[in-house]
Amino acid sequence: MLSTLLLSGCTDSDFSLTAEDAVGTWHAGSNLPTQLELVEGGVFTVTDWPLNVRCGGGSPRTVKALQGSGTVDFAGTWEEGESGSLNALTLYPDGEACPISSITAQFRSESGVKYACLSLGVPNELSNAENFFILYLGEPHETPKSNACYSYN
Repeated sequence: MLSTLLLSGCTDSDFSLTAEDAVGTWHAGSNLPTQLELVEGGVFTVTDWPLNVRCGGGSPRTVKALQGSGTVDFAGTWEEGESGSLNALTLYPDGEACPISSITAQFRSESGVKYACLSLGVPNELSNAENFFILYLGEPHETPKSNACYSYN
């Protein structure tokens, strides 16, 4: 199972979210066209998912490098992980469009905004929000806070 890297520090992030909190339409930030629909009962569909985010494409280091890159549509099942500092959403793609067994993103809420983060592989000490593919429940934020995707305990 893939997971993102974590840092320590302080913030008002809420990790006590449940699967009910995740149901709905998620949109990518940073002017990316990705849309993820999580349905109650554990089914999802996604459109315009960047191939370079865990689906067999290259290894971009910034979200800006994803703009204009190839995308894919796919569906499958999903589940919400245990709450706590490692709360996560895991997608299990069906079919050949995204040939990977699972995609895991950190799942949290901060100041009422629910979002999920996928690391683009930059070491924690060198990364900021530009090094994460971020999905928001509802309307996306164009420019996330620089520390938006770090886990804090």
